[in-house]
Amino acid sequence: MSSLSTSLYGATTNKGVGGLLSGLDTDDLVKQMTAATRNKINRQYQSKQKLLYRQEAYREVSKKLLAFSDKYFSYSSGSKTNILSSKFFEANTIKSSSSYVNVTGNAQNVKNFSIDSITSVASAASFASSKRVSSDIIGSSVAITDYTSSIAGGTMTLEYGGKSYNLTIDKRFGNSDTDQVTLDNVKNQINEQLSKISALGDVTASVDGNKISISSSVAGKEVKLTAASDSILNNLNMEVGKVATSVSDIVVSELTVNTSTILSSSEQYIKFDYNGVQKTISLNSTVNESNLESYLQTEINKAYGAGKVVADVDENNKLSFTVTLDGSTNVFGVSGISKELSNLTGIQSGDYNRLSRSKTLEESGLLDIGSVSKTTLSNGKEGYILNINNVDIELEATMSVTNVINAINNNAEAGVKVYYSSTSDTFSVKATEAGTHKGISIVAGEGTLAQALFGSSGTDYTVKPGTDTIMTYTLNGVQQTITRSTANVTIDEMNIELNEKASTIDFTNSLSFDVTNNTDEVVERVKQFINDYNEIINLIGTKTKEKPNRNYLPLTPDQQDEMEEKEIENWTTEAKKGVLYGDSKMNNVMRNMRGTMAGFTDVSSLTLSNIGISSARMDTSGKLVFDEAKFKEKLLENPNEIANLFTVESTAGSEAKSGIALQLQSLLKENIGNYGTTGLLVEEAGLAGNMTADKNYISEKIEDHDDKMAELKKALEAERKRYWNKFSALESSLNRLNTQSSWLTDSMGQ
Repeated sequence: MSSLSTSLYGATTNKGVGGLLSGLDTDDLVKQMTAATRNKINRQYQSKQKLLYRQEAYREVSKKLLAFSDKYFSYSSGSKTNILSSKFFEANTIKSSSSYVNVTGNAQNVKNFSIDSITSVASAASFASSKRVSSDIIGSSVAITDYTSSIAGGTMTLEYGGKSYNLTIDKRFGNSDTDQVTLDNVKNQINEQLSKISALGDVTASVDGNKISISSSVAGKEVKLTAASDSILNNLNMEVGKVATSVSDIVVSELTVNTSTILSSSEQYIKFDYNGVQKTISLNSTVNESNLESYLQTEINKAYGAGKVVADVDENNKLSFTVTLDGSTNVFGVSGISKELSNLTGIQSGDYNRLSRSKTLEESGLLDIGSVSKTTLSNGKEGYILNINNVDIELEATMSVTNVINAINNNAEAGVKVYYSSTSDTFSVKATEAGTHKGISIVAGEGTLAQALFGSSGTDYTVKPGTDTIMTYTLNGVQQTITRSTANVTIDEMNIELNEKASTIDFTNSLSFDVTNNTDEVVERVKQFINDYNEIINLIGTKTKEKPNRNYLPLTPDQQDEMEEKEIENWTTEAKKGVLYGDSKMNNVMRNMRGTMAGFTDVSSLTLSNIGISSARMDTSGKLVFDEAKFKEKLLENPNEIANLFTVESTAGSEAKSGIALQLQSLLKENIGNYGTTGLLVEEAGLAGNMTADKNYISEKIEDHDDKMAELKKALEAERKRYWNKFSALESSLNRLNTQSSWLTDSMGQ
């Protein structure tokens, strides 16, 4: 038996008595008698493999899109590779004698242009607070109890009146030091969740003997269970596709799980993250309530070294972790935790020793928020008021930290951007406009939200005023001195970009610029862009049109044991085909990319077909053909208009279409995310080696199959033991009969 078979089914050997006297092949008979359970395991395994194949295919596409995004939409890739950069379409290369100044635009004017001095460069008013806003503690507000429920955190989907509704059992349901879960408790919990959905006002849960029933008070209206987690199906004995009623009696004792059972299970784990280094700590049979703290501390010390993180279970039985070594810069958190352990301890995946930006200010771990008084806002809701630049920004108490930051940043009248650094655990603020005319004024008195976020002016932060650009230049022999409030200055069809260090340039000799033609380079860059785009279209098109071969299901471990390695490889290749056939998300990506590249914009009169980029004749795949000669001709005629077609953002309203590259960037963000956010494809399947690797829809479904296989494996082992005991009893009986027969034979012989 292979290691995979052993892992899935358990070892087949047993210490019972084999068929020495009966002549029976006990191992084979037990295997046949447990075939039904093994088949159930196989079905779960094959379903899991299908999900893994689908996840692999999704990640292949996501990886391709991510590489495309990094190459063409990231400034870290270099301005000549980033299609959003003005340099991407520059038909002329302008080289400055200083790296602190870049000039683009009218090449003829640049040849007659020099900068004689830069007194100052425009900058925005700003400050970085030194006030740390959260503690170095990851902790739960709830205590570890003696009992929890086997259905805590379970989910179910009900179909009622032609619509579907999702219910989730409270993660802390059944947590108690004294009481075990009853059917009435379950009924009340389900009714509590039902009450949150107004459309299910006619639907209630009830207890009928040892069964739970979810039904409608309206005659003839059926409540159907269309999906549910294994914990609901197995413990409430409900079946998907049938009315939401237990099909058999519920074993009430199995609704309660002892804490000791969870803590001693090797299936329970916590995945820690210390400055980006992730380590998984699994529990085992030696762990219990009394030594949980010492066990976790020992394992954390092994993972990251002693003296860095302290694990603690306090007198109230609450679990916490505290960073003790240079906590001002060390980021520690929980990037993953098994469902049962999370329900029991209250520790959740995503808990870090920094602000939790997805939670409200009160729940985020923000220090001093308890001393901030709430007020009634103009909309009648409870919240806070933050005064910046004499503008009152109203923030509802239910808003997440992220939404609070967005509300401040989107307030054009206040004119500032707020940033939170998880590394330093501090906030910084910067004016949205550069120049001396725009400052930062924050009312941060005692007990204000500003005090909790930024601290006190002069103590925790000092505002650095904005500055203007003051520059003297010579164009066509005429010298001028200008003052501007921006670091990017436009002079006679020339765009001058100034680095903040431009004022430190030695102007003993004026700053001059060399101009060289590089039209061929632009053509080559656009050609490569089109080739990379075509690769994506071809990849997605191939996967969504490839039909699955129903004759090739994922191989079970038993089947693999009977095949050669090459046969397994060939079979698996066939089994993976068609996993994305007709996939709606993938089709949407391809359709939207094709639509973007073929459509009009509101920022240019040109289309791609006008500049030599179009679909091949009689080709419906969406791939593009690049006419280099036509593109080069248009580039020499009007390089700025071509750049506009790709890079200019529309200001004509939300429905207006910006440049093609901006539309593509938005599409990529929607599907693969950007700067810490996740997109539709990543939420579906995650990315390998990323924090989303096990935090995605498919991984959750895979985990459900793993849980089910673990339960079936236990059931299989129990069946094997039962059958072996019976065969052992048979052998013992035969042994006694043989002994008696021998005695009788010997007696008669005498």
